[in-house]
Order: sequence, then C-alpha cells, then structure tokens
Amino acid sequence: MSKTVGAVTFSDGSSLYLVFDEMLNAALRPLFPTENAARDWMQSGAKTQPEPKEAILSEETVTLMIDLTLESDPKLAAAARFASRASRKAMWLTGPRSFLEMAYENGATASREF
Repeated sequence: MSKTVGAVTFSDGSSLYLVFDEMLNAALRPLFPTENAARDWMQSGAKTQPEPKEAILSEETVTLMIDLTLESDPKLAAAARFASRASRKAMWLTGPRSFLEMAYENGATASREF
C-alpha cells in the first residue's frame, strides 16, 4: 500500500500534516504537527482513530496538498491541491478527503463532468 505525506494549510499560512493513502485515493483524517510525526505514524501502521467530538465545532477552511514531494513542480502541485476543512484544535481533517469528495460536496454528480 502506497502512502505519502501531505499537508493542510490554514488561511493564516500555518500547516498541519497528514497521510494520503494512494490506494484509497483519499487523505486519512488524523493531523500531525510535523511532517516527521505524520511519517512516523504512517510507518507504525497508521492505527484507526475515532473522530474527536469537538472536531466539527472548530473546523476551518484549508487547502489540502496530497503529496509534499510535488511542491517543487508548479503544474503537479496545482493538480495535487483541493479545498477542504480541518480542525487545528482537534488535529483532524473534517472536510473532503479527496478531490472527488470535494467535487461531490460542491454539487457534482457521477453523471455530470466536473
């Protein structure tokens, strides 16, 4: 199973880090204070965690980057970002975990191109 380290960036420019599962084509919901902490969690087996109760109450709009290694190429980086929501207080991704989830949340359907 292939996983990468990505990040969510808040409107103030601060970031938290996450694990993106390329097999599922979706970000996993736990967030981490550093890239290394996300990588350590990923390498330890990425244990399932319950959603923190306060996560939705403190969510903010973020930009999600699925793979930090793509940042050096502007074209790839642009294609690897999408809008989502996250709680920095709860360290949890609360919004869409993939571009497809984001598109569906914004009204796209399987029968309509987006």
